[in-house]
Amino acid sequence: MGFSKLHLYILLINSTILLLITAETETSTHSEPKNHIAVSVGVVLDFNSSTGFAANSCISTALSDFYSLNKHYTTRLVLHPKNSNGVLSAASAALELVNDDQVYAIIGPQYSKEATFVAEIGGKSQVPIISFSVTSSSLWPSQNPYFIRTTLPDSSQLECITSLVQKLGYDAVVVLYQDNTDTESSTGFIPSLTDAFQKASIQLSYVIAISSSANESHIRQELSNLRRMQTRVYLVHMTSSDLASRLFSIANEEGIMNNGTAWIITDALSNTLRSLDATTIEAMEGVIGVKPYVPKSKNLEIFKIKRKENNINMLCLRAYDTVWALATSVEKLKLPQVRTSLDKSNASSAAITDLRVSETGPGLVQKIWETRFLGLSGEFKLKDGQLETPVQEIINVVGNGDRVVGYWTSRSGFSRKIATTTYDGHGAVYSGPVENVLKPIIWPGDSTKKPNGWEVPVMGQKLKVGVPRKKGFKEFVNVTEVLGDTKKYNVTGFCIDVFEAALDSLSFKIEPQYIPVDESIETYKDLVNKLSGTKYDALVGDLTIRADREITADFSLPYLESGVVMVVRVEPDRLKNMWIFLKPLSWDLWLTIVLAAVFIGFVLRMLERHVNPQRQLGMLFLFPLAALAFPERNMVGNKWAKFVLVVWLFMAYILMQSYTANLSSILTVSQLRPSADSPACAGYQRYSFVGDMLKKMNIKTRNYTSMEEYDDALSHGCKNGGVDVIFDEIPYVKLFLHKYGSKYQTISSKMDGTATGGFGFAFPTGSPLSKPISKAILDIMEEGKIQQIEKRYFGVGYTFQYHAEDIPRDGPSLTSYSFAGLFTITAFLTVVALVCSECSSAISRFRNLHAVNISRVQSVEMTDYVSSDEDEPQDSKEKAEILGQEESNDGQVVQTTNIHIDHGGE
Repeated sequence: MGFSKLHLYILLINSTILLLITAETETSTHSEPKNHIAVSVGVVLDFNSSTGFAANSCISTALSDFYSLNKHYTTRLVLHPKNSNGVLSAASAALELVNDDQVYAIIGPQYSKEATFVAEIGGKSQVPIISFSVTSSSLWPSQNPYFIRTTLPDSSQLECITSLVQKLGYDAVVVLYQDNTDTESSTGFIPSLTDAFQKASIQLSYVIAISSSANESHIRQELSNLRRMQTRVYLVHMTSSDLASRLFSIANEEGIMNNGTAWIITDALSNTLRSLDATTIEAMEGVIGVKPYVPKSKNLEIFKIKRKENNINMLCLRAYDTVWALATSVEKLKLPQVRTSLDKSNASSAAITDLRVSETGPGLVQKIWETRFLGLSGEFKLKDGQLETPVQEIINVVGNGDRVVGYWTSRSGFSRKIATTTYDGHGAVYSGPVENVLKPIIWPGDSTKKPNGWEVPVMGQKLKVGVPRKKGFKEFVNVTEVLGDTKKYNVTGFCIDVFEAALDSLSFKIEPQYIPVDESIETYKDLVNKLSGTKYDALVGDLTIRADREITADFSLPYLESGVVMVVRVEPDRLKNMWIFLKPLSWDLWLTIVLAAVFIGFVLRMLERHVNPQRQLGMLFLFPLAALAFPERNMVGNKWAKFVLVVWLFMAYILMQSYTANLSSILTVSQLRPSADSPACAGYQRYSFVGDMLKKMNIKTRNYTSMEEYDDALSHGCKNGGVDVIFDEIPYVKLFLHKYGSKYQTISSKMDGTATGGFGFAFPTGSPLSKPISKAILDIMEEGKIQQIEKRYFGVGYTFQYHAEDIPRDGPSLTSYSFAGLFTITAFLTVVALVCSECSSAISRFRNLHAVNISRVQSVEMTDYVSSDEDEPQDSKEKAEILGQEESNDGQVVQTTNIHIDHGGE
């Protein structure tokens, strides 16, 4: 957001006033006014370096600006600068500041190696060590409460860089970093970067360490090694502007920064980008980088005008804010009540242990942690002893400088507009590919198309593809020599056509050069294991994806299913058996059925003995069988007998249906031999991993190379020099059954469930071709091209030839246990019917006996009252007729007897 001319004039007037105030403040600071409390603060920097010199200048400016705006403060910071250019000088300076100058805090040191020792001194003396430049992730404030980091650690940008690489679709990166013992690059950044990339499944293809003192020839040699690599994504982490200038200039001269490459820089270089010369910026065109977002403010513009610099180093802004935070915290302390003292308990002859312990340290650390304000670099807010991670900017080097193409936050991810705690980022987009979220990016080579991120080293040449030679199953791979030229070959087959279809589906052109594999290779496993050390860039053929092969090679996605199955010969002659009709049921089931029929006949005889006593016992035993053939309705008279007969017919119906179904299965399904559990000998395809599996099963094996040999071996059998079974993978078995389907069949075996990854193409470990080829395989699968190739080489019925269902080999007979439930229910219902019938008969007999006794009593009483009246003979006659009725035991009337009493009537 630009400023108008009026604003600029106002800023110039304000800056002039501030300069006058600064000069006055600096004079008053060094003179230590009587009304102000002087607070000694140490500054440990490398003043011989441009960074240290600039940082010290910003510290002085910050001190002047702070007290010019806060004249009423009772405290004044008094700086004690110490120059350091190594660990020993930094430690010595810190000891002098603590013991001699009795400082309340130390700002610095500049490098991480120095900060480790100085922080230890600060922890023992309780003097806060405030660093605005150390970004090493190996040094954390949580390890030392008196070490405060007022800048962002390297780890704060790692999440942003990792997310950027992922969103751009890159899975491999080459890292170039500055390897100096006095910087944080070699101590913390690379290990942290490695961990972050590993968690995100990003491969570090190569790591190049370049010293700041490296000459041009060394840098050129290192960059030339990048040409032989496949990865074309480079991450640069350098703190030295001079080294970065030389690196990118040489990379541009060598033609490495061209189309197809992606360069990313960390904030170590992004923050100092505008300090580079125009030639270096021009060489870096197309580079993208990350750096902390610095919000625009009026104070920042005034600060730039005051220092007469438009591009202020981020380190300078951090130093400025650090002084303001320390000055604010010191003012909040009640300094007249505190003092420094010598720790006599730890006193010794060694200077490192003879430290003065500051009583202000704990309180000052707490006040610094609680300090909140809006500084030049953004919001100053500490968390766990270090600055919180703010918004990150995504920049793109274009033209004479850089431009912001987007922003990133750990909470929301990438966006085109900024979203902070004070601005909600209305209209910002956080989803979708980075290309759609960020502003258009100009890549190296002045290209707007996102680079692939990798490139085959043989690009522009032919891709050397190894192809195995096979004597059989040539439908998959067939290698023939060209007539008249023994060095040229014609390579065809299903696998070759699939591979070429995948190459045609790629967004770039690759021409394959097929080279037959040496026949001395014993197995495909040996071939894959030696792929990385051979001249081949890929292996194409009927290669099975296996876990042990993935260790030494990279595979594409499978383009054909696989798995091990067993094939045996069909023998229908074994069905010619005169007793086959007994096979559906086992002998114990036959016996159980006979016993059940006898039991049912006995129960029927018991139930029918009152109704049809004239029937013989032997005939009743035949009732169950007769009921099946002659289902007459009046075969039995007792109602409970009819119930038992219905139960028997239900059971017999189920048994007959089961018998019929099993007999049909035996007559229609051919018997297969031998048993899959223990074959005498087995065959397998040469070069296949199946041979190793069979050796573990202790089975006699023979290997073959063609379908014709399979057929011959199975036809002869193991006793005649062949084999009883063939173990092979599904694609070969499907092709074999497609040709000899009527003679052979697959059955279950111990190898069932031995699944494999399918057929795939093999590449050397780390090859960038595996991923695009895998995507191309998915594309041609969805388009149906692979199915068309299958029909062309294997025929229409190939796909449906193999069935995974297991067909029974022995046609097992049904046993009595299979119908135990049915027999139990039948027996239970039959017994219940018998018990109910007997109970009913007993009750009927009891009722009839009681009725007869009552009738006899009534008959006697009637004879005692015979009258002489002429009507009495008639009444006696009627009563006698009633008494003449008698019922049978089952409740039915057997006969009626009319008794006529002659009274000498008429």
